[in-house]
Amino acid sequence: MRLSLVINRSAGSFRTLPLDDTVAAVTAALAEAGHTVETVLVGRRDLAGALSSMAERRDLDAVVVGGGDGTMMTAVLAGLGRRTPLGMVPLGTLNLFARDLGLPLDPVEAARVLAAAEPADIDLGEVNGLPFAIWASLGMHPWVVRRRDHLQRDGMGKRRAMLLAALRALKRYPMIDVTLVTKEGSLAVSTPMLFITNNSWREQRPPLARESLDSGHLSIHVAACGGRLSLLRLVAETFLGHWRASSRLQTFSAEEVRVTSRKHRMMVSLDGEVTVLNSPLIFKINPKALRVLVPRHKETA
Repeated sequence: MRLSLVINRSAGSFRTLPLDDTVAAVTAALAEAGHTVETVLVGRRDLAGALSSMAERRDLDAVVVGGGDGTMMTAVLAGLGRRTPLGMVPLGTLNLFARDLGLPLDPVEAARVLAAAEPADIDLGEVNGLPFAIWASLGMHPWVVRRRDHLQRDGMGKRRAMLLAALRALKRYPMIDVTLVTKEGSLAVSTPMLFITNNSWREQRPPLARESLDSGHLSIHVAACGGRLSLLRLVAETFLGHWRASSRLQTFSAEEVRVTSRKHRMMVSLDGEVTVLNSPLIFKINPKALRVLVPRHKETA
């Protein structure tokens, strides 16, 4: 195949991995399988433009991105994964999408697996026309992510910035009052956090992976926590891997959910990238709308 390998040089793994040597090793792992590899190394500011240009090309059999979940989200927004299959080399912090696909977290080993991968169609989430591959969140989580990003821009490390942002959010404890409407009815909730995932998570300790990538439903999780102590208990249950049975979490499935609020605009995190959207928020599942490279013989359902 003729592959384009687009590496985000700002990806989190490059805090510990040597940039040039890692890129060379990933390229070699793909080329050794007989593929023609065109390697493009870009920074965060140029990533979206580079990926958009790849989506318009007709001479590529697939595009492989190197980065984290935010890089994958950028590729999907650029239009990759529709006509041109999309592969991923994990170079981020959590690498949730790579875990979902069953890829090794070592980037060179992942490249070797991708060299023999095959395309498969998986589900893609959507809210108000914007796609998300893994999950969306409202409430405290996007507030924390946005504050973390601000602290990072001021020079703070990512882990420290995330911890400080989470502590500030816990002190502030922002709540959202929304109504969730599905074909089964409506539910009014007041919650610090609301998560909507593209298919269901497995009940396990974080980082979480999904049970399926093509079962055709959204999973809605509402934190039923009126105070800080209740939320901290839910966090503890999550880290112990017992979140599904928690009385502090309401979970249900739908193919579409409308989230309404008295606020005209709501802050939403899509695969870790924060945006602000007009209310109401209409979340949908688009079955098998994203074409990705998966390890050969791996089942997606």
